[in-house]
Parts: sequence; structure tokens; C-alpha cells
Amino acid sequence: SCWMGNCDGESCICNDGWSGSQCDHCDGRILLEEDTGWLSDGLGNYATKSKCSWLIDPKNSTLPLRFFFHEFTSECGWDYLYIYDGDSAHSPLLATLNGIIYSPDQSGGYRPEIIATSGKAFLHFYSDVAYTMSGFNMSYSVNRCTYDCFNHGVCNGKYLFFYSQCICDNGWHGTSCQTQTCPNNCMKMETLGKDCSITLPNSKGFWSVSNFNPISISPRASYAAALIGNLLWVYGGMEFGSSRNQDLLVFNISSQIWKPVSNAGSNLYPQSRYGHTMIAHNNSLYIFGGKLTQNENSVDHLWEFNILTSSWTKINYSTDFSQVTNGTSGLELSGHSANLVHFNNDTEIMVVMFGYHPLISYSPFVYEYNFITKTWIRPQTSSAGLIQLYGHTTVQDESTNVIYIHGGAKNVGNSLEISSSTYSYNPQTRCFTQLKNSKQPRFLHSAGLVNGVMYIYGGNTHNDTNESGALCYSPSFMAYSIACNSWSHLNSTPDSINPSRYGHFGIVVKSISQSISDNIFIFSGYDGMMINDVLIYQPGNCIAVQDKNRCLGKLRYKLHRHEGNNHHLSLNVKCIPNLANAKPSNVFFASNLIQGNPCDQTELSCYWNTTHCIARINNSSTCLGDNLVQTPNCSRAVKCADFKNCIQCITDPECMWSKTCIEYNSNETSEPCETSCADLKSCSNCLKDSSCMWCQSQYKCINTNSYVVQYPYGQCLEWTNKNQCPVYKCSDLKTCGECQDNPNCGWCDDGSYTGLGVCMDGGGSGPLLFNNSTAQYEVSSEMCPSGWFFTSCPLCQCNGHSSCDSNNLCINCTANTIGDQCQNCKPGFYGDPRNGNNCTKCSCGTKAVSCNSQTGACNCETKGETGRSCEVCDTSNGYTGNAAGNGTCFYTLLINYQFTFNLKMDADDTHVTKINFKNTPNMEEDVQVTFVSTQMCDLHFAVSSVTTKNLPGGEESILYVENTTDYSFTFSGDRLKIGDPGQNTTVRVYVSGFKTPTLIKISLLQRSNRLLKILLILFSSFLVVLLLAAVTWKLKMMYDVRQLQANRAVEMAEMAARPFAAIQLCCDDMYRSTQVSDGCEIGSMIHNPEAVCEENCSNSKVSVVSVFLWLPTGLPSEEKLKNDANLETPPYYVAPPPGQCGLAIGTALIHGCKSDQATPQSHKKKIDVVQRNNNSSRKGACV
Repeated sequence: SCWMGNCDGESCICNDGWSGSQCDHCDGRILLEEDTGWLSDGLGNYATKSKCSWLIDPKNSTLPLRFFFHEFTSECGWDYLYIYDGDSAHSPLLATLNGIIYSPDQSGGYRPEIIATSGKAFLHFYSDVAYTMSGFNMSYSVNRCTYDCFNHGVCNGKYLFFYSQCICDNGWHGTSCQTQTCPNNCMKMETLGKDCSITLPNSKGFWSVSNFNPISISPRASYAAALIGNLLWVYGGMEFGSSRNQDLLVFNISSQIWKPVSNAGSNLYPQSRYGHTMIAHNNSLYIFGGKLTQNENSVDHLWEFNILTSSWTKINYSTDFSQVTNGTSGLELSGHSANLVHFNNDTEIMVVMFGYHPLISYSPFVYEYNFITKTWIRPQTSSAGLIQLYGHTTVQDESTNVIYIHGGAKNVGNSLEISSSTYSYNPQTRCFTQLKNSKQPRFLHSAGLVNGVMYIYGGNTHNDTNESGALCYSPSFMAYSIACNSWSHLNSTPDSINPSRYGHFGIVVKSISQSISDNIFIFSGYDGMMINDVLIYQPGNCIAVQDKNRCLGKLRYKLHRHEGNNHHLSLNVKCIPNLANAKPSNVFFASNLIQGNPCDQTELSCYWNTTHCIARINNSSTCLGDNLVQTPNCSRAVKCADFKNCIQCITDPECMWSKTCIEYNSNETSEPCETSCADLKSCSNCLKDSSCMWCQSQYKCINTNSYVVQYPYGQCLEWTNKNQCPVYKCSDLKTCGECQDNPNCGWCDDGSYTGLGVCMDGGGSGPLLFNNSTAQYEVSSEMCPSGWFFTSCPLCQCNGHSSCDSNNLCINCTANTIGDQCQNCKPGFYGDPRNGNNCTKCSCGTKAVSCNSQTGACNCETKGETGRSCEVCDTSNGYTGNAAGNGTCFYTLLINYQFTFNLKMDADDTHVTKINFKNTPNMEEDVQVTFVSTQMCDLHFAVSSVTTKNLPGGEESILYVENTTDYSFTFSGDRLKIGDPGQNTTVRVYVSGFKTPTLIKISLLQRSNRLLKILLILFSSFLVVLLLAAVTWKLKMMYDVRQLQANRAVEMAEMAARPFAAIQLCCDDMYRSTQVSDGCEIGSMIHNPEAVCEENCSNSKVSVVSVFLWLPTGLPSEEKLKNDANLETPPYYVAPPPGQCGLAIGTALIHGCKSDQATPQSHKKKIDVVQRNNNSSRKGACV
């Protein structure tokens, strides 16, 4: 479906001012001419980088326009809807809406309504690239009063001055009849409140609201205020829709009448500014610092306004500290605070704390100004850590001179963080003490100190970029008890159409009556618009409490003096139970409006003075408290290591910068600081630093962590932090579309019907010219007599290079241009042909056939060549050579490695058709080239050496190969003298004729014979070693055999030398006898076998005997011998089994040793043994 367009098949044709696949996002300019209508950013969340504009110019009405919001949610501080009262962005500004102002999910709540009194309105919506939300949906109508007079009146159709007029019903008043007049017939004396229901004195705090007089004063934010007597003086501030030369105002508190203050006939007065401070001293107002509204520059000016003579004086002061840089003072602050401090010796100084400095960033310094000597000093302060704040608040306890600081914005790393911290500062000891945290971060809020209670109202509480519930504009109301170091949230809210705001200022107005508490006046502020009211808060009065117990609180707590304690404490009371016998002289703290521990509640701070309850004013006693924080001994001064950046560091003479901030060392040299964002004056230089961003509408470079505090009211209409710097100035924009993309511009057609024209400042009524005398833009019709286009463009858009046909299409683009609107130069030419400019022919010679169509830089065809004319080699990527003239660049390959080149169709390689390689081999061997490509290529092989330097190109061509994807070639090492130190031969490979994308693989190989020789030598050495090992082994074996033989001979000799004797053994019939013995005779039988040898042991108690044994031979049994007659005939025995013995000698260990036994006489077989010595063969000898 097409939301704001028509379907054309499966696509959408969007109406003017809309884009997206479904035409559901605003884009461009839209003209609305009906008396009623609606406008929106589109469906769902708005798109990133949205730039949408609407001109509402009803045809049939000049009555004021009323805008009514049905929804508005955008990224707080970044995405803005600008609404101007008129037909251009140069008209008076009504609102810069951002954040969650109204969501349909809310029940009731504030719905902003805006009146454009001119009868026309120009709206512009801008979103950045980071975060999107649901956007806005709003309607408009003419001849309507704001909020329809809340149904308590009628809109009379006539308008007084700038605002519509409601004719209110009886009993109602106000610009929108929003306030009831004297409800409940209030006529009581000594009462307050809109219905006189609040009696005086009263223990409950309450709010009242006073509207501005729209004729005399316009609302504002980030102004400064000071009180002198009954007059509240207000100076400066950010205003919408106002062009003024000076802006000092005075508010009479008694009559509640505003009046601008004029100069006493002098032209000397300060420029308009915001984010400054002002204090009152000796009938003079001192205005210090701030940012000029004209150019957003921070200044260090100190002005004095004498209220008696109504004259301004710019003070020339001196400082005891050096400047940040040449021409830049450390006092160029905005978002700082200032307090007047009176010392006991009647010395008065102005104490300035923190703030934002364009170079220092978030300032951590405290400055003191002496009114008598007109001198600034920067004292050394002590704290638990470095404190850097912007948009914080300070209040001063006049009885102790202690200054209490709360909230503010600070930087943590490279991001912004909002603080909820609370500190106290003692100007006498110059010591900071950290107090209890409120847990509710905020900045640009207000603060007022009444009876020991610091009241905090409103502020910007948005600490991130998502829907966390933290609001851009907060209505929260908190109170901090100095006595008990505790925070409380107060539910009381002002009876205002929209109490939420930031950028306001709170000032305490002393009461002249004991029955009325001091009041806190809060003037104006910002909630997307500048709010035109004054909020007045009057805390409860202790005198109204008549009962002692009620004064002390239901829990009966008291403030107890702690005597004799030598410690200096940041607070001076301790809350302890009042058991029974509290003395009247003791100071008590009580809360009567909120239940619970009074030490945790801060609506009232009272004590019982014998007969009645009065406010606690005695802060001089030194007391202890469990909930209190003891002040440190102030010995911990800010150290160099605490400083966050180089500029902060070098401003301290005791520090120096060396990557980080260190203590000053005369033996070391401090490193220079990098250029800060504020010193970068061009977009291109600004965006080279990743920590910077460029505001296009202000032409300023700022730090990314300071954008929200630098432009808290949407002063920057568009910014960028990418590597692109879009043209923003109207006169520099070349086309109608680009011109109308800038909300400040319109297009003047020259009437030639070719698209020629000029972009200039303008609006719906025509071009605008700035009048220096009035400081306003005025319509100048003579600047564009032919045709003015603000919400649409001429139908024929050919940039002056062609006329159009009946369908508004360019017929024939001339002057070497191409494109639907003749907006580009054709190939071979460059330039910006838009709006009648010419195209210039490329000057690239043989290096390229085309160039960049805008810059003229040649699109180099050879990879590695760069520069406007391809005259430089890209050494950073390994390409060397001389590309000037007809030279070229080479990539040096390494021998025996394969290289892969992936040439893509991107900005670097789209036009590349050539690439060259080279190598200078060191070895005297052939070089083999292997080439593989995914595209058809032409190859050229060449060499350069000492002998070829006089040849064309200084090289010798070897071979040309065309249209190949895979090729191998070998350079002859002998013929080309490769590796010869005297020749310095370099092989070259030229690859050409391909198109991207392509993949090229190439390698150079040198196969040297040295490797084979080395292998042969290694193999021969191995064989020699192996042969030597074999011979050595054989010799060792021969030696071992000879050694064995020698050992055997020795053994045999040893054995032969032993004593021995010969015996005869007689083996009887195997079947008849088991005896085998020596000396047996035939026929004799030895039935008692005996040993053939017996050897006595050394102790003659045991001996070893040896006997002959028959081994089993498988002989037949005796029964078989008896029955078998054949067995009687020898040989009847059976031989032993093969491989087995029939006889064996057995030995045994026996006790005792027998000798000289009879030798057997009978035997069947005699064995003769040769006797080898003369030893006796006497039985019993050992063998």
C-alpha cells in the first residue's frame, strides 16, 4: 500500500514531500494552503537523517494559526521540530520541540499549543543518524484561540498585538481563560492562594503563578538574575523570535510588573548572551562570561551596570594565571555559577565555579574575582576528586559562607553524563566536601535556599537516548536538608499549564513579614518553547506551628549541640531522640507535612524557642550526626593526574603533559597539545578528528561529548561527523532540490526554461536580504524578478545544457554532459556541470582513458599508480618505480612464493586494466614464471640490466603472449646472466588487457643444481659412514671371536689342569639290574648302587655324590619278558627315543662321605678310559 502516493504496479509513486517504499516518510517541502489540516513525519518511527519542511500559508485567511499536538516524541537534545512564525526559517522562532512532550499513552497531561500570529508558519524537522522514535502528529487551524479558552470564554476573532484574545467568562481570566478569578468568593484578609484558602502564617508550602505582560517582555532561558531590594533584575538569556540590542529587565516584586531597562543615552552595552552569571554588589550588577547569541562564541567579558546611573562599563581586569593559548583566556566560560562571598575582614569576592570552556572542555577550576583590585585568581582547591560541571546550581548559606552545589552535566570518557551529586564548598578553606547524592540526575535546573533547606526544581533529566522515562523537561521538586544531609521528594507542583522546564533560574526573595516565609521566584524557562510565566514557591512557616510537640515532629527529634568537639564538620546538627527532658535552648528540627523521620524530611526546619516554633537560623554550633559526612582535612588538593585532557593539564603551572598529565619536571619536555575541536575552523579538518563533529548551520567544530550543552535549545539545525562535508550555504547550492533541502533557502529560476537559477536566502514570499540596521531579513523581490520557487521546483531541470520536450524531459544534453538532467560529465570529461557549469577534458595521457567526473583526478589503469595524473607509485602498498612521464610502477615479487591479487570492482580497482611485477634474482639460475588468471590477459616478459639501459624503455623484451589465463615461462639464467652482480638483471612481467573483477596468481621459481649436489654429497657421506660402520663392526666381530677362542683355550687349559682319574663302568642286564658301577666283572651283580664320584665339602659334613642313571627307554615289562621267548635273545632292549639320552649322571647333596667301598667285579661291558695323569683312581676322588 502507498500511504502518501499512488501505486504503479508493485511500486509507489510518492506525492511531493514524501519518500520510502510505501511513501510513508516525510522528505522535502510540502505546501499546505487550507485553513485546517494536519502534518506528520509519517508512519511508525521517523527515518534517520530526515529533513522535512512544511509551509502553511492559507489562501483565504491572514488570521493567526493555532497548532495542536496529538503526539510528539523525539530523541531528546538531538532531533528537533522547528516552528517559525512566518513563511521562512528567517521568521521569528516559536519553538524547537524535542524529547517526549506528549504521547498518546499519557492520560491527560500537557499538550502544547502554539499560535503563529502572522497567519503563516514554516516548520522544519531534522533527525540525526543515531536514534529514532515515533515522531509527531499535529493539526492546525485558523481563527482559534489557544486551548479554546479552556471552554471558559470565546475567541473574538480579533487579536491584540501578537497574541489571540480570549473573551473570558465571568469568574475567569488569563490569556486562555485558564485561571479562576477569586474562587470561593475569596475576600479574606491575611490569606494567600488563588482562593484565599491559605492563612498566614501557614506551615504548608504552596505555589502561585504569575503570567508575563506579553507587550513588554519576552520569555527566555539560561538568563541571569540578581535581587536588589524589592527589584529582581534579569539580564540576557536565550530568546525565540526576538532581535534586540540589549536585554536588561527589572521585575517589581510588589507590583509584579516587568520593565525593560534602557541605557542612559550610551551605545556601550554588552552583546546579548546566555549561559552567563550576574551578581549584585554595591548598587551594581556584574555580568560575567556566557555565550553570545549572535555567533555562539564563549566570552570572558566582565561588565558592570550601575543601577544608579543606568550606565554600562566593561571592566579591564588582570589575572594571576596564564592564558590557555595565545588569545584565549581560561575565563571563556558558559554554564558556570557565581556567588558573592563576604569575609569577616569586610573583603568581598566573586567565586566562579566550573562551566564549559571551548578548549578546556568541562572546566574543573574555581576562580575568585576581587572587586577592589580587579584581579582574577585561580586558587588551589581540595576535593576528593576532580569536579567538572556545566549547568549546575549553587546556593550560599550566608551565615557560614558555605556554598552548596548540586547536579550539572559532566563528561565521562567521550560521552556526556548528568550528575546527581551534591557538594559543599568552603571559600575560606577552599575545600570541597561530597554530600549525599540525590539519585536524580539533572542540569539546567534551579535552586533556592530557605531556612537551611535547598529547594531544587525542574531541569533536564534525560541521561540517555532511549525511552527510559527520564524527561527532557522535568517538573520534579526536591528538597535537601543541610542540617541532616538528606534528600526528599516533594509532591507539590505549580498550578501552571506546563510546570516542566529547564534553563530557568530560582532566586530567593526575603520576606518583610515574620508571618510570611521567604519566597523562591522562578522566572520563565524552556520546554520546547519559551515559557511566559513566573512560578513562586513559598515554603511553610514554622511560626504557624503552635504546638511544641508538633513543632518537634511526631517522632520528637531534636537538634542537639555537640560541645567540645575539635573536628570541623561540613554540617552542624545531629538528629537524636528527644527522650523527655529537652531543654528550650536546644535547636529542634521537625517536619509537619511528611510522615516519618524528620531527619529524612526537609519541608520545614524548625526549633522550639520556649514559647513558639520558629525557623532554625543558628548554624554556628558544631554537631555530629549519623547521617552526616565529616569534612576531610582539606589536605588532598587536585593533582595533575586528575586532569582529563592536555589543555586542562598545561593550564596548571605545576603540571606538564606527556601522554597523560604528570607533575612538572624540569628535566623533561612537555608534549604539545593536539589541536582541540574548537580550533578547527573548517569542516574537513574538523571531521579528521573522531572526537569532533561539525555543526553546519553554525559553521563550528565542537566536541561530541558537548553537543547537548553547547546547543541546549536546538541552535544547531544540522550536524555531521562522517567524512563528508555537505554544502550548506545557500549561494553554494547548485540545484533546486539541494537548495530546498536547506530550510533557509529558496530557488530563483532565470526564466530560460533550462533549469538555470540561483539558490538564495528566502521564504514563501520571495528572496530575503539581511538589513544590518534592523538586524532582520526583509523580502527583496527585485533580487528574483523572473521566478521564485520555495516549495516546488521548475518542471524543466536540465542545468542549462538542454531544453525540455512537452513531457519536461531533457532533449539533448550538450557541452559534454549526460544524465536525465544533464547533471554529469560524460566519460573523458570532468567538472560539475550543474546549473550551467562546464565540463573539462581529462588530461591523463596514456595513463588513463577517463578521470573522476567531478575532480578530474585520472582513473589510473595501472595498479599501484596514484596521484591526480598517475604520477606517483603507491609505496604504502608495496608498489615502487617511477610513474612520472611514461614510467610505471611495479610490485616486487619474492622468489619461490606465490602471490594472489584480488582486483575488485570497487573505487580502487574499477578502472584497473594493468599490473606489473618485477624481481632481481640473486642466484645464477633459471627463473620460471607461473601465471594464472580468471580473466583473459596479455603478458609481456622482459628483462632489464646494465647492458639494456640504452635500449628503449631500458629493457629487453623477451616474449609477448595474448589472451591467456594460464601460462608458464622460464627466463634463461645463463643467457640473461641472471644473478650476475655486475649485470643486476631484473626480470619483469607486464599483465594487461583484463577487466575487474579478476583474480591473479603469479609465482617466480628458481630450481638450483646446488640442491642436487648437496643431496649427492649428503648421500655419499652417508654411504661412507655406513661402510665405515660395517667395517668397524666386522673388525669388532673378528676381535670378539679371537678373544672368545683365547678365553676357551685358557678355560680348557684350566680344566685340563684339574685332578682326574679313569674308572670302568659295568652295565648289567637292563632287565635284570638297575646298577651301574665301576669295576664290575662279568657275571657279577651289584644290587646296591653306589656313587661313581663323591666330593667332600670343606666342612666334611656334607658331600656331593654323582651316580650313573638309566633314563626311561620304553623297555618291555618283566611279565612280557617271561612270556616272550624271543626276548631272551639279545639285543632285546629298545633304543632311547630320537634326540634323547639313555644314560645320565645325577648329583645329590648328602650328609657324610663314604670311601674305599668295593669296586664291582662283574660287568657285561667294559669301558676303557685313557688315564692322563698319575693321580690315583681311588674311589671317592672328586672329578
